[in-house]
Amino acid sequence: MRKQFLLNPDGTVPKGTNVPLLMELGIPLVLPTPRWRPADGMMLAESEPQQDADGIWRQVWVEVPVPLPEPEEQGQA
Repeated sequence: MRKQFLLNPDGTVPKGTNVPLLMELGIPLVLPTPRWRPADGMMLAESEPQQDADGIWRQVWVEVPVPLPEPEEQGQA
């Protein structure tokens, strides 16, 4: 996942943030998006941010299957 800087939920920049440095490094300022309750057997995973038609970068969540637990190795006696 590319580097990104998450803004406050209201779109403001957190205090003390060096915005010029972030811009110089090419790190986008990303507007967070709310999470939701995924369907049964699914979980939310953060995906690459996407830039909308207005040029605003937005956080993206996707539903993915919950991973199955690793099978336990049986000890030898």
